[in-house]
Amino acid sequence: MKELRSRVSRRDFLRLSAVTALSGIGASALAACGPAPAASGDMAGDEPSMAQQTITYWDWWGPAANETSKALFDRLPVALGESNPELELNYQNVPFGEYFVKFLAAHAADDTPDVMHSSVYWGRDFYDRGALLDLTPSIEITPDLAPENFLDGALLQATKGPAQYGVLGEGPDSNQIFFNTDLFDEAGVTTDPDEIATWDWADFTDAAKELTKRDGDEVVQSGFLVGTPTAQTLSVWASTHNVGFYSKNDAGIENGVGFNEKNAAVNGLKWFLDMLHVHQVSQPIAPERQDWAQFQQGKTAMASSGPWKYGPLTNDLPELNWFTMLWPSAPVDGGKQGTAHWNNMLVVPTKSPNKDAGWAFLEFWCGLGWMLERFAIGSWLAPRKDFYETPEYQAALQELPVLNMVPHASASGTPLVYIQQSALDAVIKPILEAAILQELEPEEAVEQMIEECNTIMVEAGYTS
Repeated sequence: MKELRSRVSRRDFLRLSAVTALSGIGASALAACGPAPAASGDMAGDEPSMAQQTITYWDWWGPAANETSKALFDRLPVALGESNPELELNYQNVPFGEYFVKFLAAHAADDTPDVMHSSVYWGRDFYDRGALLDLTPSIEITPDLAPENFLDGALLQATKGPAQYGVLGEGPDSNQIFFNTDLFDEAGVTTDPDEIATWDWADFTDAAKELTKRDGDEVVQSGFLVGTPTAQTLSVWASTHNVGFYSKNDAGIENGVGFNEKNAAVNGLKWFLDMLHVHQVSQPIAPERQDWAQFQQGKTAMASSGPWKYGPLTNDLPELNWFTMLWPSAPVDGGKQGTAHWNNMLVVPTKSPNKDAGWAFLEFWCGLGWMLERFAIGSWLAPRKDFYETPEYQAALQELPVLNMVPHASASGTPLVYIQQSALDAVIKPILEAAILQELEPEEAVEQMIEECNTIMVEAGYTS
């Protein structure tokens, strides 16, 4: 399929490799407090005139990461000054692994930044602790940042009921299945995106079987590399059943975990176990197995990853022919193709020393102009709808059609775990590992997960 092979120019997409998903895991979540206050004072009224002032901004991204990030952060204070001459940037880098604890300490000490970048992993937990403003009043008088200007599904992790505590500043990212089109052609498996978009789990498994090669009992080319499931996998399975990771009450507030509605988690575990042990479409799971290297080397026809791999594949392996797909629909009533997706956000602390300046920076960062500058510097995509209508994006799409999978996945997916992420992950990980190793039956593993996860949710204040 030549249309899948088209590549963006090296100049335009050299830096796509810098695009990352969430860069690590937040610190253990703490017990939740009451809801945060809404934006008040000048933030929610007419924008005041501001004298020259310094704005303190926290981010775990920084110029030391790579040349692309250096170019971004070199440009940031200049672009901000061009947009808002009265603002001078005081950028402070906080390592990802320390961010959660350091911000809560800063909140307790009344020493927070004016505005900051927040991972989807932390945003809700910060808000529940009263550490972030409800930005709804400010958003309501800022048409450019109205919810309808962002991709479908993108804001789900930045809201709680009617309150919106974050404005999306990057993303969307998602879990997609990458496939080698040459191996598909060789096996006689369709590469037509419209046909693949109709696949359910059985169709996917049949394709994986056709794509698997063996030398005796040894799998030498996997049809699909089955990995150890994670909390993200639970979101994927939930999405393909058309349910969410969390359950919600009539007011739309999360009140527990919902990842096994329609038996989604049990079905997903059984599907993975069948592909591993019955159909044997995958090399065995092992610590030394390098899944992404195997995809790059053509030793597996399909492997899961995300848009952050578009650039490295395009630039480092120009001879590799590939595309991506959503996860196939589950074999249940209402099943659909889906994925897990997420977007990081900008937030304003409740104890921000200068909320007006913080909001001005947030407006700048989350506006189309800076999104296009980020795209020009590092080919980072954006969560805004109007971004995908620009000549810059349309030109890139002509060169790399797979880019269209980014907004498609955002509209089709289920939000990645975003409440009590660290605590839930600590429970989920060992249980799923035991299940995939057949040390626990799927039903027993899921029952245990639900009980322990719901206990965490109750302790965090999320009850029926």
